[in-house]
Amino acid sequence: MDWQVTHHVNYWGETKLAYPDVPKEHPRFAKCMVVGNLVFVSGCTGRDPASDAPAPESAAEQVNIALDLARGALETAGATMGNIIKTYFLITSLDDYGEIRKTETEYYEAHAPMLVEQPPAATLMVVPGLARPEFKLEYEVIAVIDREAPDWTVTYYPEYWAGKELAFPHVPREHAKFARTQVAGNLVIVSGCQALDHDSVKIETDDIAEQSELVLEKIRIGMEETGGDLSSVAKTNVFVKDAEALEIYRQVERAYFEKHSPEAFARPPASTAFIVAELPRPEFLIEVEAFGVIDKNAPDFAYTHRSGTEIAATSVTAGHLVFLSGCDGADAGTDDIGAEVTAALEKVRTALEGADSAMDKIVKLEVMLKAGEDYRAARDAEFDFYQTHAPRLLSHPPASMFTHLPMINAAGARYQIDVTATL
Repeated sequence: MDWQVTHHVNYWGETKLAYPDVPKEHPRFAKCMVVGNLVFVSGCTGRDPASDAPAPESAAEQVNIALDLARGALETAGATMGNIIKTYFLITSLDDYGEIRKTETEYYEAHAPMLVEQPPAATLMVVPGLARPEFKLEYEVIAVIDREAPDWTVTYYPEYWAGKELAFPHVPREHAKFARTQVAGNLVIVSGCQALDHDSVKIETDDIAEQSELVLEKIRIGMEETGGDLSSVAKTNVFVKDAEALEIYRQVERAYFEKHSPEAFARPPASTAFIVAELPRPEFLIEVEAFGVIDKNAPDFAYTHRSGTEIAATSVTAGHLVFLSGCDGADAGTDDIGAEVTAALEKVRTALEGADSAMDKIVKLEVMLKAGEDYRAARDAEFDFYQTHAPRLLSHPPASMFTHLPMINAAGARYQIDVTATL
């Protein structure tokens, strides 16, 4: 099975977004990273990096620019936009939701009709800010180069609300549209799950514990529909609006795993928590997406768990992909952001080495900061750490996203990093 990694360089104008072409405090990220048949595209914003023009004020115009950038990255990798299997939208205002979804659908109608009929797995979150104040959105995708490649065949599992498939024209252009799950070979991607009742299309409870159990039930159904189960979940990303909700979710998750999957209870998946400003509807209290495998013993796609805490693995390997739990530096013992970044990255390095990987094999990361004023110091600290432990990440940076969060899940933390690597 092909797991070869290819880095595709990114540019702002004529400047390569890698060191030493840009200074140490400057963003560095790939246009995309290819791992075998998979393509990981960096987060695309509403500003064209080939132009000096600022991002337009219109959310629709920013969507078109971001999707143009993603399409260009995919074509660079030898893929097409119609081969997207997962999207991840970060937006800064729920007021823009309908306009963003409508423009996204219209773009797919023009450039990727397959995504209109069979939408990708998807997650969308509202955050207080992105890399620049004028950015209204950031759009990240995972795709395949070839939908029919040996060992990588893509299968679409539709989602339904009130009996309607969540695809256009069954629902309006401005409506949410996503698969329940997308499968690429042995890899399973479950869309962000909320506690919405799929028959009434309403939230029937405002209790976070009850919503958490409903979300976990949807993840179980999504995994089992593909042939997997809860024990074959490799990674979850948990989105909540406050730390108290996260603590309750973790308690419910433990009890749910113990009841429905003793193996998942004993060896929980890697997991990263995101405390966001809003979820796609005000009544949503939690949303969880999942990555897993169908067969944990599949040739060249085996599942390996390495223990961390009782609520999350340190790492889970699925094939040659290594999923880590989110790493922060809250235990650095200082209020210095540089020290906190260093502590978080040391956790990443230790976890990757324990998984028979390494820092310079990171293919995708998401950086989260609580305070925008820490940005430059955080970037400086990242640079210094990479220069010592993974200099290749400076000249060949991975696919990346960046966001501000109102809170990092660990008490007092100001920085968190979420990482996917390869063996």
